[in-house]
Amino acid sequence: MRRVRPGPKSDAFVRRIREQWAADEAALNRASFPILGLVPPFPYPVGLTSFGATNGQITSVGLQYGTAGPTPASRVTVSTEASGDRGAIPVADVLRDLLRESQDPGQPLPLGRQDPEAAEVLIDGTGWPASILDNGRAWAAVAEPHIDDVALLVIVAAFDWPLSGLKLTRVDDLEPFLASRRERVEAALARSGSHAGPEDWDLPPADGLAGHQALTEMMIAVTRERMASGFPADRSPLANDYARRWEVATRAQMALAGQSRDDAEDAIHSVINHLCQLVQSANWFTNSDLADTATAETLDHVAYGRDVPSAEAQLAWSHYWGLHGQDLPAFESLSSAKESWLAAWQRWVEHR
Repeated sequence: MRRVRPGPKSDAFVRRIREQWAADEAALNRASFPILGLVPPFPYPVGLTSFGATNGQITSVGLQYGTAGPTPASRVTVSTEASGDRGAIPVADVLRDLLRESQDPGQPLPLGRQDPEAAEVLIDGTGWPASILDNGRAWAAVAEPHIDDVALLVIVAAFDWPLSGLKLTRVDDLEPFLASRRERVEAALARSGSHAGPEDWDLPPADGLAGHQALTEMMIAVTRERMASGFPADRSPLANDYARRWEVATRAQMALAGQSRDDAEDAIHSVINHLCQLVQSANWFTNSDLADTATAETLDHVAYGRDVPSAEAQLAWSHYWGLHGQDLPAFESLSSAKESWLAAWQRWVEHR
């Protein structure tokens, strides 16, 4: 969460966060599919881990039982998604992610067996086929039941909780889970202006684009590592100096582009996403010469506003990235904008 100093701007920021969370709660409470959770007794506290939405309609909900983090403690997550056309879910990947979140870096936990077993999960007393992988201390289960004529994808991941406790039921009252999330949001809002933020750090200024380059090099490398390992983008750890690099790049952007801090942070956010999405979407980006030139032109365009050879692609990215800031843009619009952006980069490659 961006730190905002006390004052009218902070008050408006807090108001927007609360209004958004209230809208999210309303949408969650009118979800059009059954949301599943554990049959008690189960670990406490409970909370909401995540949710997905498309065009204002909730599509997935994740519930958490117990505490998360590296400190050993019983916990279970139950994710329910309204989805009748999903392919097989790699249960081993779910378990691997759970272990990575749970383990002490100095004492990694073994994955154990690799092949999931066919089993059955009880949902309100009715058995449904499931695939389960259990390494003794952690286990993961995936099932695709039909509840109230709705096809669901259900993923359960547990740590230090017995597999015998895998009994699910409909959760008709989300308030205990929402209240926990609401408390965390309020606590974060209360802290947002009370501690020293990155802008208060004592850091040496970057020389020209050196700050931008240090940050982009790190993020491009991290993205490539994640793609090679198959780990989800939000699960692989970042380097310890990630925040410092981000702050140095932000200050450099403010100085070079004459931008406010908020605008500079937005610009850095955009450029990092631009280059990391090229890593993931453009085959030609594996060519180090092309990648280095595209990166240099992107940084020149963002920091100095220069009319670079890839200007068409830079403008196409601005349009595509701008759609992400809109409320629930149409999928067709996002898809078309992404295609136009990648096509502009491809023309740049062909004319080099």
